[in-house]
Amino acid sequence: MDFQKLEATAVIRKNSIAFIENVFALNDARRPFVMVNDAKEASGLSGIVIDRCITPAEQSGWYTARHPLIHDDLPAQVSYTSGTEGQPKGVLLTYANLADAAERIIAEMQMTAEIREYVGVPATFSFGMGRYRAISAVGGHAYLPPRGFDPLELARMLAANQVNALSAVPTLLRILLDAPDLIGEAGKNLRWMEIGSQHMTADEKLRVRTMFPNALIVQHYGLTEASRSTFLQVSSASESQLHSVGRPVGRTEIQLGADCRIRIRGPHVARWRIDAKGLHNLQDADGWLQTNDLGHMRDGCLFFDGRADDLINCGGVKVSPDLLEERIRSGLEPGMQIAVAKVPDAQRGDGVLVAVKAGPSGTARVKELAAAALQSMGVVAGSALHVMAVDALPVTGTGKVKRSVLAEQFVSQLTPDRSHVPTGEISDVLSLFRHEFPGQPVRPEDSFESLGGDSLHYIQFSLSFEQRFGQLPNNWPQLSAAELQQGLGTTKKSNWRRLESATLTRAFFMICIVALHTDAFVYSSNWGAAYFLILLAGYSVARFQLPEIIRTGSTRTLWGTIKYVAIPTLLMVAFLQGATQRFEILPLLLVSNYLDPRELKGFIFYFSEFYLQLLVLAAAFFSFSKVQDSFKSRPMLSALVLLLAVAALNQIIEFFWDSTYNYHRTPWNYAWAFALGIVLALAKDPSKRLLALFVAIAAVLLKWGATSAAFYVAGGCALVLFVEAFIVPIPIKVLVAEIAGASLFIYLTHYVMISVVRKIFGVEKPWMALISSVIVGVALAHLYAWTSRKLVRTIDELRGGSGTTALPRSSP
Repeated sequence: MDFQKLEATAVIRKNSIAFIENVFALNDARRPFVMVNDAKEASGLSGIVIDRCITPAEQSGWYTARHPLIHDDLPAQVSYTSGTEGQPKGVLLTYANLADAAERIIAEMQMTAEIREYVGVPATFSFGMGRYRAISAVGGHAYLPPRGFDPLELARMLAANQVNALSAVPTLLRILLDAPDLIGEAGKNLRWMEIGSQHMTADEKLRVRTMFPNALIVQHYGLTEASRSTFLQVSSASESQLHSVGRPVGRTEIQLGADCRIRIRGPHVARWRIDAKGLHNLQDADGWLQTNDLGHMRDGCLFFDGRADDLINCGGVKVSPDLLEERIRSGLEPGMQIAVAKVPDAQRGDGVLVAVKAGPSGTARVKELAAAALQSMGVVAGSALHVMAVDALPVTGTGKVKRSVLAEQFVSQLTPDRSHVPTGEISDVLSLFRHEFPGQPVRPEDSFESLGGDSLHYIQFSLSFEQRFGQLPNNWPQLSAAELQQGLGTTKKSNWRRLESATLTRAFFMICIVALHTDAFVYSSNWGAAYFLILLAGYSVARFQLPEIIRTGSTRTLWGTIKYVAIPTLLMVAFLQGATQRFEILPLLLVSNYLDPRELKGFIFYFSEFYLQLLVLAAAFFSFSKVQDSFKSRPMLSALVLLLAVAALNQIIEFFWDSTYNYHRTPWNYAWAFALGIVLALAKDPSKRLLALFVAIAAVLLKWGATSAAFYVAGGCALVLFVEAFIVPIPIKVLVAEIAGASLFIYLTHYVMISVVRKIFGVEKPWMALISSVIVGVALAHLYAWTSRKLVRTIDELRGGSGTTALPRSSP
């Protein structure tokens, strides 16, 4: 073909009978045409001279005219690719290209003049116009629905025997699969169906076959440049073949390149691409069209493995977005829309983005399924997995998701312009995360859970967030920074806040412990507060950290908590030993709880010590993959078995090692409370909560009998289990949360404050000691957090701003 510019007629895209008539009229006149969105676009096309622009009228209903196929090797139309990736390109198709594709689908579907088809695909797309061309060639009738694909209209026309054929893309068929009763018995009246070339699972194809048991169902695979290159007889294929897109027929050939890219040859393959410089050959010297699609062949069938530019290379493991979507979708409610795309990731090359049409609160389940699916594909994505809530998935007219648009949306929304934001300033949710997790690389897709947050940090973070941005959603620990940012402004402003029962009980029992030590008041003659705080530690591990441990297989988050508890405790011990000149090695090693306390010279922080030892044991326990699998598949049962096991272990150890001498300040003595906390956290439904309460009551009665300690601990368990939160005025929430969040530092300083108050006043001042312990503990907690962030920034600056300095930022 030798010309400078192609002369053609423009036809404005309109899903209309008049559009179809104009296309056939131009075909009969052997006049090339090009579809445009409007007259302005027609005047700006490169490489094409437009003689006129036709605007078709609005018209729907039946198209019954007959037009034989044209086999001339002349330019018929310029079709632009859907543009899902990069810029659309003009593909020049000849009448011979179009005729070969139509002849093969007619033969494959055994189409006759009896066909009465509901064309569910717009005529402005090659699939849709291809249906009208094939139906017209055999003398059948094609119905163009006035409102586009309408399941109710289709069901009604099928039941009335007005239509006996259907053409649709998988996106549309999923609407029917989600409501199978809509078609019902009328599905038996369908005789022919063609499915477009989007990805569809074998299970979905089986369900379509069941819905339309008497239909000859064919799915095709093809491109704008090579329409209908393979066919799969869905209605008769074996289950293994249903995973494929069929095989080539006629003179079509399929070949795989060395890089597994699909190559196509045949009379239907377009030869030319057109732009301002003229025509460019699409085929190589041997007539092969090199596609950007990946695939493999088995038993003569082609299996589509996704587009090469869509393929996700996450840490060296290649993941097909279509396959990942399939695995995620299998665990979701019918009709839930998702799409997978690749996004940049500094550590793994490509990150995985899962976009879901739902609010931020609807993404937690998707993230869990995506992480599990990726792990089954050999990818532990960690922070490279992102879940983004969207109002709608960007798609082409035939329902193909524009993955690149999703990736661009993700990048633009999650990496705000920070060029004018001073270092350390909190301007958005992402900067708050970075402020609260100093030294950790925090990306927009990271969540409180994935960063290793726990109970005390939960309190600190929620206070910081609500102070700046307002009320947090209930499931915020699972939401990424980006999702929390998207949710800003969706809640009404209020002077009331949610105060969680776990936060309230932590503050209450911490006050009880300090009050007991200061003699301000005795909450219980049998005590029990320390056990409940240990219970909350187990509750925190199961609630905030166990999901991340199971997802990643790593106990990193637990070790972060251990470091956070250990460093302030060690600093306090060192400070007090220096101030009192009483130097002892075992307290510095944080194991002095095993000694007789009467033999120690200085202050004793035994609670922090066995608390740390429990966390180390928990980290070791949960590092085993079999333990992780057990808690993943049978969480409640696993927690109950753990509780029984540690209770029995305590009895066995005490039989051989009587720790009465140190008042049983050992991790195994408190392990049952830690395990009971895990039981409480994993009690997700009413029946399991009742079981957990029964277990808790039984445990405290076995420990203390019918005493006040049993009452306090059992009451706290009931509160945590059945009253998730109280709605309180903001000042009350802040006061209680500050005490709960600073509980570690209140504990570390309250012995010192008792001594200070005694020295200042010369006598015991129990309530003064209690109040001052709380105030100093809260202040010290803030000072420690500020110092940690300052230290991290300084180290980062010395290292050149790498942002990877890792100070412990989790808490008990």
